[in-house]
Amino acid sequence: MKTADFERAIDAMGIHGLELTKFSYGINGQVVAVYAHVGMLTYLKWDNAGRGFRFDIDEREEGCIVTSRPEYLDYCRDKDFDLTF
Repeated sequence: MKTADFERAIDAMGIHGLELTKFSYGINGQVVAVYAHVGMLTYLKWDNAGRGFRFDIDEREEGCIVTSRPEYLDYCRDKDFDLTF
């Protein structure tokens, strides 16, 4: 998939306050993962097939987890965030 395909599908979800933070690309130039966050405690990831994943930071853990590298967070599968292309 191309970057524009992911951007359109994510925009169509209408998630208020969503900020895209990173696109990861494979050797062939196709998007392999997209990372975003909503506020400071919820982080989202989509794989190359548009499957959604979510990571929530507990308020007690805030400041203890490095969020500058979203690809290293421990995401869990969340079908509510699956994309439709």
